[in-house]
Amino acid sequence: MKRAGLPSAALALAVVSLLAPACRRSAKPEGEVRSVPGAPVVLIVVDTLRSDRLPFYGYVSGVTPALSALREDSILFESAWSPVPLTLPAHSSLFTGVLPGAHRVLDNGGYRLGTSPPTLADLLKREGYETGGAVSCVVLSGSTGIARGFDRWDDRIEPSEPGLAANRVQRPGRETVERLEEWLGGVKGERFFAFLHLFEPHAPYEAPEPYRSRFADPYDAEVAAADAAVGVFLDGLKRRGLYEKSLVVFLSDHGEGLGDHGEEEHGVFLYREALQVPLLVKLPSAKAGERPPLAGTRVETPVQLLDVLPTVADVVGLPGFVPPLGTVSLARLAAGGAAPERRLFAETFYPRIRFGWSELRSVVDGTWHYVDAPRPELYDLATDPGETKNRIEEKAGPVRAMMVEAERRRSPFVEPSAVDEEEAKKLASLGYVTMTTAGGGALPDPKDEIGTLEQLKRGLGLLKGGRTAESVETLEKLLAKNPRLVDAWEAYAQGLARLGRTDEAVAAIRKTVELSPADRTNYLISVANLCLQVGRPAEAIRHADLAIARGDTGGHEVKARALLGTGDLAGAEAEARRSLETGLGRKRSWLVLADVLASGGRFEEALAMTEELRKKVGERGLDDLAGYRFLRGNLLGRLGRWEEAEAEILEETRRFPGYVPAWQTLVLLRASRGRGAEARKTVDEMVAAAEGPAAYAAAEELLERLGDAAGASRLRAEARSRPGAAPGGRRTP
Repeated sequence: MKRAGLPSAALALAVVSLLAPACRRSAKPEGEVRSVPGAPVVLIVVDTLRSDRLPFYGYVSGVTPALSALREDSILFESAWSPVPLTLPAHSSLFTGVLPGAHRVLDNGGYRLGTSPPTLADLLKREGYETGGAVSCVVLSGSTGIARGFDRWDDRIEPSEPGLAANRVQRPGRETVERLEEWLGGVKGERFFAFLHLFEPHAPYEAPEPYRSRFADPYDAEVAAADAAVGVFLDGLKRRGLYEKSLVVFLSDHGEGLGDHGEEEHGVFLYREALQVPLLVKLPSAKAGERPPLAGTRVETPVQLLDVLPTVADVVGLPGFVPPLGTVSLARLAAGGAAPERRLFAETFYPRIRFGWSELRSVVDGTWHYVDAPRPELYDLATDPGETKNRIEEKAGPVRAMMVEAERRRSPFVEPSAVDEEEAKKLASLGYVTMTTAGGGALPDPKDEIGTLEQLKRGLGLLKGGRTAESVETLEKLLAKNPRLVDAWEAYAQGLARLGRTDEAVAAIRKTVELSPADRTNYLISVANLCLQVGRPAEAIRHADLAIARGDTGGHEVKARALLGTGDLAGAEAEARRSLETGLGRKRSWLVLADVLASGGRFEEALAMTEELRKKVGERGLDDLAGYRFLRGNLLGRLGRWEEAEAEILEETRRFPGYVPAWQTLVLLRASRGRGAEARKTVDEMVAAAEGPAAYAAAEELLERLGDAAGASRLRAEARSRPGAAPGGRRTP
């Protein structure tokens, strides 16, 4: 469903077409392309950014001052296309200049970029460039091979809460900018390649203030937040005197559905909104203070992300470079070079790998967009940019040639990575069976199945909103129809755990491991976290050990918490310290170690560790760390510093209102200091803020301890009258 009140994709593109003649330069553009050997190279990717949601592509509601300023110095490509609507495969193509079928990375999980072909970082490093990158999501972890050729690849990202899905483990763009600027500050000269990846505006759309309040649409708010982060980085380049000298390329890896064809996010479909991306190229200025060559130029010829690699090689003059077949230099094209006769190809195996639906392919030329699906589609982009009228039955345009090209260029399907025999034995020892991706034959058309994802979204929303019983019912029906939905199994397990259906919850969370590629060790961590949550520390330890054996050092942290739960303080401390040693400063691991020290009565030492963490990451770095202020409050209370303790715990409830233990401690602290009326009022505030069964169960117990039997009875009756609010289960931060 489209969001009300926003311009449609078609309207936004129509605005672009109206603006373009006024902005486009003459047939012979001013300025010329010249190689600038050793010029700094800056590549900025804002993940999941639709081109038609930016002002300089015609979007009237967008506010992006930093990017709009960059556009004034740059060449703008009106029709730039991604070869795949997924982060890791798209970046693999961006860095190598070849399609996913050539680099063999078909999805965000289960695949790894190999040792060939050479990446942009490889090529620049051979010419003496220092290479540094910083990314904002674990999907681009260096373990995927995407960091090949980089001297430094900063992917120090951890979940804000245990068990978070991989595509939700991200860090704010401002933090990523800070990490890349730290590296840039140590670069010896001006011969460098800096890569910045920002995850805003990827779902979930939860922009920080002040952007969240300024925009009615949360996607626009995230775009504005990303723009601000880009602005900070570009300002830093200008302060260092590097901006004018640099080749700056700005783009997105893919777009976002936003409901235009029934897909809210991306990965399944190959419609324009998922494949067309913004693309700006700012060339190095000839002299200080001069406007960059070709600044302000527009290019209407369709181009692709694969063209970025040969563009950089052309501008910085890489000797002996041979462009990948079918690619062009964007700078030469903008300078009036002959437009190549070619069609742009895209492909997605995501629906097949994740859901057992058919994969899709598409072919784009200047006018037509052909989508190769079980029921093929053809759209006239010139008259129908929103792709609302399928003209395949009219045999319009070059459809036959495009069908042949789609078939000729299709990639062979490569299964996600499998576990080796030893790992399979370890999985079997925990009760897992191996499962394979859906094979050939007649697979469903994703168009007929996309409603499944809307049902999943509804189930996740109900769970997040505290309507646990409704969420479990919704997800149960969904999984009965499509048992391959890993995210649904994970959410279903959490819901069952909250309802106290422990055995079912553990069985459900184990499905995520069976259904996932071998490299998705995060699901082993999810199983371990849930086992710990429902009081099965031994099982949690076994899963954590298996994750560690398969290279996921995040297993040390959950193992530390599990050992703490069994009373093994020495073992817990050792694992927490291993987590810190291997995790490059994981914030939550510091918290776990402080908790272990506190459990051993080392309160001053534990408090000092929380203060050291604050110095290390800053106040902003603590914004997403649930439990930090709660722990500090408990430590301060143990040391008799009651006013400070109450302030910390109160702040925890303000930042994380769903964290019931903090509310419980706040109630008991106020009651213990003779403020009974205020304590009872805090119980009501907890129920209103946290909602759900855990809040009601805790509230009833607290009121009984406070001697308010009538209040406890009232809450018990209220809990029975609210769906999903009956006591049972336990909420964690």
